[in-house]
Order: sequence, then C-alpha cells, then structure tokens
Amino acid sequence: MKKFAPWAFGLIITTMVVVLYRAQPPFIYQLELMFQNAHFQWRGPIPPGPEVVIAAIDEKSIDELGRWPWPRNNLSRLVEKLVERQARVIGFDMVFSSPDESSGIKSLKKLQRELIDKTAGSLDIFQTVEHFIQNAEYDSQFSEVLKKSNRSILGYFFHFDKEGLGHLSEQSLHGFFNNIKPSQFVGFIKSSEKVDLSAVDFRSAYAVESNIPILSQAVKQSGFISIDVEPDGSIRKLPLIVKYHNKENGQDYFFPPLAIRVLEKFLNGTLLFRVGEFGVKNVLVDGDFPLEIETNITGEMQINFRGARGAFPHYSITDIIHDRWDQVPEGSLRDKIVLIGATAPGLENIKITPFDPNFPGVEIHATVIDNILHKNSLHQPESIQIIDMAYLVILGLFLTGIYSRIKPGYGTLIWLFSLFLQFSLSHWLMVHKNFWITDVYPLLQNTLILATLMIYRYGTEMKQKQMVQNVFSKYLPASVIDQLLKEPGRLKLGGEQKELTALFTDIEGFTTLSEKYPPEKLVYFLNAYLTEMTEILFKHEGTLDKYDGDAIKTFFGAPLYFPDHAKRACWVAIEMQGRLAQLRRQWKKSGRPELHMRVGVNTGSMVVGNMGSKNRMNYGINGDSVNLAARLEAANKEYGTLSLISESTYQQAKNHIEVRELETIRVVGRVSPVKVYELLGKAGHIDPAILEILPFYFKGLNAYKKRNWDNALHFFEQALKVNPADGPSRTFRNRCLRFKANPPPKIWDGVFRLPTK
Repeated sequence: MKKFAPWAFGLIITTMVVVLYRAQPPFIYQLELMFQNAHFQWRGPIPPGPEVVIAAIDEKSIDELGRWPWPRNNLSRLVEKLVERQARVIGFDMVFSSPDESSGIKSLKKLQRELIDKTAGSLDIFQTVEHFIQNAEYDSQFSEVLKKSNRSILGYFFHFDKEGLGHLSEQSLHGFFNNIKPSQFVGFIKSSEKVDLSAVDFRSAYAVESNIPILSQAVKQSGFISIDVEPDGSIRKLPLIVKYHNKENGQDYFFPPLAIRVLEKFLNGTLLFRVGEFGVKNVLVDGDFPLEIETNITGEMQINFRGARGAFPHYSITDIIHDRWDQVPEGSLRDKIVLIGATAPGLENIKITPFDPNFPGVEIHATVIDNILHKNSLHQPESIQIIDMAYLVILGLFLTGIYSRIKPGYGTLIWLFSLFLQFSLSHWLMVHKNFWITDVYPLLQNTLILATLMIYRYGTEMKQKQMVQNVFSKYLPASVIDQLLKEPGRLKLGGEQKELTALFTDIEGFTTLSEKYPPEKLVYFLNAYLTEMTEILFKHEGTLDKYDGDAIKTFFGAPLYFPDHAKRACWVAIEMQGRLAQLRRQWKKSGRPELHMRVGVNTGSMVVGNMGSKNRMNYGINGDSVNLAARLEAANKEYGTLSLISESTYQQAKNHIEVRELETIRVVGRVSPVKVYELLGKAGHIDPAILEILPFYFKGLNAYKKRNWDNALHFFEQALKVNPADGPSRTFRNRCLRFKANPPPKIWDGVFRLPTK
C-alpha cells in the first residue's frame, strides 16, 4: 500500500482542485487576474496598427479653448477639420445628454419674446436678434455638421443598475431609449430554430443615457461607450452586445458598442452575431474586409492591451482646429479612424488596465478596434473548461510521479522550476495563441502535492530511519547504518531474492572446551572472541545475521548492496584467521585455550529480509546457497583446513585472493556438486610454509585426478615431508592408499561425497 500512497494523495488533491476550479471562488478569480497582469507585464508593450488615432481633449486644448465642456461650435469646427483632413471615421467617446446653452441662446430668445410682447424695437433690431439666435444654435449647427460629415459615430452610456439614477424620471429614461432605438442590432444568425436569444446570458442594461434627439438623429449609427469593470477594478473585456429590456412593451433590444459601429463604418460592413444553443459562437463583421471576432458565450471580447497610455498617436484638438501642420502633419489623419476623447487630468474617463492604472477610456475603444482589425484579441475557447481540467489532471499525475521519486531536499527547487514552466506555458499560449490556461489552480495543485508528498515522505523516512536503527544497529557497522539513514530508499525489507555471499564460522572443539571451564569464564572468553571477529566483519561492512553459541552467521551485499561482496567476505575470513592467530599467541602466554576457527564461504542466490513471526523478527538470509556455506565450514574437518570457499566465490574474488584447489564435492542434502578451494590469503600473500609445498601438492592432485595413485602418493608424501601439518596433503595421501586397496569404479567422476553435515 505504501507504494501507491503518493498516487492516492496526488489523485485526491487533483480531484479537490478540479472541484474547486468548477466552483470558481471569487478570491481565486481575482488571483487569476493578477496572473494575467503579470503575463502582460512580462510580454511588454507591442505597437498597434496605423488605423486609429486619438483627437485628445488635453491640457493644451483646454488652455486655448476654455474649460470643458466646450461650446459645441468648437466640436463643429473639429469635425469640419477632420473632414477636410479626410478622416474616414469619427467616433465620439462622450455623451451629449443635455442641450448646449453656453452661447446665451436662452437670453436671446427671452429678449426676442419681450420685443414681440411689447411690440418694441425696429425691424433691424428684430433681424439682428434673429441673426444672433441662429448663430447661437450650437446644437443645430453641430447636428448639421455631423449629418454633413456622413462619417461620425456618437456614443451613449448604459447604466447596469439603478444606483445613482434617482434624478431621472421614467419619462426621461424612455426618451433616452427612443433616442438610441434606431441604432439597435438585429443581425443574429441562429444555428437552429431552437436557439432562444432570451436564454443567452447577454450583459443586461438597466437604463440608458443618450444624446439629445437633435444630435441622435443627425448620425446614422451610434454605440454604447460603457465598459465592464472586473472585481479588482480593472478593465479586461468589452461586451460586443448589450441587452436592454423595454418595460413599456416587454421586448428585448440589443445594442453594440461604439468600437463595433466605428468598425462597421470603417470597413463598410455589417455586424453579425452567430448564436448557438449554448450562447455566442463568434461575431462577424461582414464588409470589404470580413473579420471574425472571438468572444465568450455571452458575447464578451477579451482585450489584448498594447501597452500603457499613449500607445496610439495623440493629436491635440486645438492643433487640429488651428491647422498647426507641424503638430498634425499632412496625411496624419487621412483614411484614419479618429476617436475623440478626454486625456487631460481631471477630465479623462480613467480606467485601470494591466499596464496602467490611469488609462484613458478613449484608448480602451482604440485598443478594441485595433484588436479586431488585426485579429489578435484574446479569447477563451468554448472548451476552455475541458482544456483546463484535462491540464490539471495530466499535471497532477506528472507532479505526483516526480515528487514521489525525488529527495525531499530537491522538492523546493523542482517546485520553483515547475512553476516557472507552468507560467511559461500559459504565457506562450497568451502571446502566440491569444488565450491562456488557468494559472492559479495549477500553482495551488503543485504546492499542495509537493507539501503533502514531502510531509508523507518525511514521515515515512523518519519511520524508516527509526526502523533501520532498531533493526540493524546490532547487525551492521555504523558506516552502513549512516548510509541507510541518508538513503533509506536503498533499504528493501521483506523477502527479496538476491545474489549475496554468506560466511559461516565455528570454533573447533568448543563442546570439549565448554566442559573444562566454568560458565562465567567461558562466557567472558567467548564474548572477547566474538567482539574481535565482529569488529573485523563490520570493518568490511558485512551484516551479522546471528550468533549461535560460538558460531557466527554473516552475509555481504545486503541491506546495502555492493558488487564486491565475495571479495569482502574472503578478506574478512583471512583477517579473522589472522587476528585469531595473534590472539592464540596472547592467550597461550596467559594460560587460556588456543582456539581454532573453521570458516565456510559461498556466493549465490539467497533470500534476504525480515524473517520470523509477527511479534519477533530477524533480518537474515536463507536458502540453498546459505546452507552450502554452512556445509563448507564443516567440510574443513575433512581436509584439515581452516577456510573453504566455493567455486562461485572464487570466480568473483580470484583477483584479490590466493587459494589452493581441493576437489569437487557433493554435500549432504544437495544434488549438484561444487568445486571447493582452501583460502590461503590476500593476493600476493601466502604463508611460506604453504608456498613451499604447493608444487608437490598440485602435481599430486593432478595425478590423483588421473587415478595414478602411486604417482600421486609420491608427491603428497613429498609435501608432507616439507610440512607434516598440511591437512589437504594428508587427506589426499590417505585417499590414495585407500583407492590402491579398493579402486573406485570405472565410472567414478572424481566427486567426493561428504559423509556428514
């Protein structure tokens, strides 16, 4: 179960994040907006196209033309100049909701009425007053100029709730609606008859504040200039259609924004909305250059901001009116979309954007127009929720796989790097594909998976370290335990089949020795012996399986694996025999018994792990290869040797040791025979007494294998003359004598069967 625990945690966290994503809590949405700001900042400003310019009501214009609002004769002059400069479309980011009385026309009309009532004044006076009245009709003049220009688009303002509208009567609101009614939108393309426009969640307006009738009627089209504000106060999207419910007749009317009406005029086209059962599919501008606009299902367009304020060319209105060619060069307005709006401090319709907290509203409309013309507005595909959730699932699986394998110390680095990759992916999609996937939910998911798995890994490793200390402190050297504590993942408990090397030791004649000494002295003596032998074992990082009286059962290569386990076992056997020889000399001087130890070493496949019952367990080895090591230890009695190793051990350690070949034997309880060797020392180090007899021994062994008993007997006796204590020479000499008297059968394979364990 522990193996699958990280995946269970990862799946649970991923599911929680997906559910949270579906709920879309407002505070997370605001965090998403912050990440969008970061994407814009990282991308930096990009230049807009050349089609749009701003005619700015700036400080310079106010200084020269007077405080805003200006008399509308100034705007009439502006439109006339723009027509002279051959601007293609003129858009007003302002609303003329009340008559212009700056000319004093009220006073002139009052004077006219008084002259008529009193029948006073001459004809010349009447004509003069009438002339002044005509010249003071700024709204009429402005209306005529707009009508004559045939390229002007006015704006009006939607209110999306009733807050602040207490001063407007129902009659006034109805009058405003009648002013914009001719500009309503009717170009819906339904994907089927089942589509119900009233079911689409279009942005709904509560009331409208429009231009005065004389101006509304002077232009062919107008559009709303209202802009939605996000929860963080910023502007990020614009509804391309707003629904207005007329309470008098109970009907719904639809209206497009100023930017769309300007584009229709600029492209000589018509706006079309393609609507399906789930909402808006896309928006088309059909004309000389057809355009498709990406929106969400409610018809809102995501704005791809070009940069901070001033991204579009700005020309001061006073410079345009006064024909200052050095400020407004010839051709700078020709065939352009000219948007008229305020940029002076205190006048401008300030908006917050990802680039600028003081962004003029007129530049919002300019940006929208530019986005549409150059087909690079931002958008969210209809399937964005499916894309985001699939991304979260794939990311959750990937992160779980990564965090479940790395060391906790690397977790923070991987976390930071993965967050950078996540942000880079969504940034690349925004810059190159004009949409982005969610940022906050992957960050939350990444952090939760990291924290959970690192806490789990930390707790698991603490348990593993505690277990290592509890289980192995008595069986392993401190150096191995330190490595296991640093890398507990290298420790695999439970039954495991591995190739290892087993080493068994036993003291010759220990039973007889125990009968001669009191128990307390024997225990003290035995503990001293076992301590010395165990120190050598731990020096070479061997593992102590157990003490069995005077016997020691050890193995090499687990729980910490090393490939030279056979060589280490052989060197431990050599050093144990060497140390015991030193101890024998010391013990002889103090009158203690002189111990001799037999060692058996075998390399092979064996089971290693925790073995025992639920209440009591031991980390050790088991299997046929283990039993063979024990049989080799006992086989020393047959040859009069102290250390025997198997063929498999010899093959792996032969470059590091010196041996003497004995013969192939078959031990009790094992069918397959095994060739055995006497372990003489480390490579290049052999006892001189043994080295002197080896030539005679090997000649005798060669003759023995050929059944040449007399010749073999001769060489073994020569070896014994040099070293009468040589056990193998004595063993094979006795065999030769026996075989001379009773020859083995002709089918004899040279394998010797050990009679006992």
